[in-house]
Amino acid sequence: MEHALWQTKQKYEEANLIRFSEESVSLEELGKIDRDKADLIAHEFVMAIVSTLSRLVGKQLAQQLTEQLQIGRRKE
Repeated sequence: MEHALWQTKQKYEEANLIRFSEESVSLEELGKIDRDKADLIAHEFVMAIVSTLSRLVGKQLAQQLTEQLQIGRRKE
């Protein structure tokens, strides 16, 4: 998580609004900024997590997760 957040902060200063602990991740504070920018930052953060997971658990599992996230995003 720390690495994913660091990567996201390299592109978006507002990523410092993302909070996480061992129990959870909160994107709630992103609601304080423009919605389109918040969506972009949240997406970048999640994709950074998926990228890290792909190195840890394998590309096939990470690809399946990415596909499921894209399906879920379309439903919203």
